Amino acid sequence: MEDADYIRRAIALARQGVGLVSPGALVGAVIVHDGNIVGEGFYTWNGRDHAEIIALRQAGAAARGSTVYTSLEPCSHTGRTPPCAQALIDAGVARVVSAMEDPNPVVNGKGLEMLRQAGIEAQCGVLENEARRINEAFITYKSEHRAFGTLKIAMTLDARIATASGESQWITSEESRAMVQALRHAADAIVTGSGTFLKDHPLMTDRSGLARRRELLRIVMDRRGRVALVSEDAGWLVFHGSLEDLSGEMRKREVQSFLLECGPDLAFNAVQAGIIDKIVMFVAPKLLGGDAVQAIGGAGIDRLADIIQLEDLEISKAGPDLVITSYVHRYH
Repeated sequence: MEDADYIRRAIALARQGVGLVSPGALVGAVIVHDGNIVGEGFYTWNGRDHAEIIALRQAGAAARGSTVYTSLEPCSHTGRTPPCAQALIDAGVARVVSAMEDPNPVVNGKGLEMLRQAGIEAQCGVLENEARRINEAFITYKSEHRAFGTLKIAMTLDARIATASGESQWITSEESRAMVQALRHAADAIVTGSGTFLKDHPLMTDRSGLARRRELLRIVMDRRGRVALVSEDAGWLVFHGSLEDLSGEMRKREVQSFLLECGPDLAFNAVQAGIIDKIVMFVAPKLLGGDAVQAIGGAGIDRLADIIQLEDLEISKAGPDLVITSYVHRYH
């Protein structure tokens, strides 16, 4: 097997921490000695031990002279636990291959340098794009000091989210709805507008059935003071400020990522406000036409020169539906 194969395994291990690591990072580690995997691990916040430590414990004496593959650079500082780079040095490993540097300013290359200073060969950048994608929320949280925002849209092929009378359940397939639950599971918070909340009475819960470390914070944007039904004690927050103020509030609550499920006006305003990083569109092969509710509203763009450009498009399928994932870079 090549380095990329072992890094791919480390990334797969890291994904097992989805819902269990925030506000930390998804990290997986694989230890290989004489072509055999002798230790593996992945990080969870409540488990405390980092992926490398779990893998070292499993490898035991076989760690000496081994190659260690990590989805994220080993840490170099003492935080909740001692530095993993030092643990690798103490274990006598010969080589470390990481997919990407840690965006945390207190690490950011220092872990790799610590290994090199100890005479350990340290390489970084194998499958970096894949590693950055699984930790896109952590990267944004650490480097831009704000929550990573995902806008979810479920719509018809003619970009409508409900009939003219407001009926919307269900436009997309069961497979798409299962993917939405996976998006909720990966997020710390789910956000909607007061109009959607009062009309649809959404549960706004994680129904993936998977374990999560933190209760999903359910936020209703309510600048007009129309919602007074819920309390923070039940995991709800009715927020009366601006979208920019909401971003600051989420930062104070250590919300690393949020999912926005809302009406057309709030969807546009959130993108324009710069709090949305990713848009996931579930597109059903159906048409509504007429005065059906459009997916994106708001004030709109007057000039093509100011158009909101989406990048890095990926297209997949969920049952009969198309799933289009794209990223917003213009307003950041």
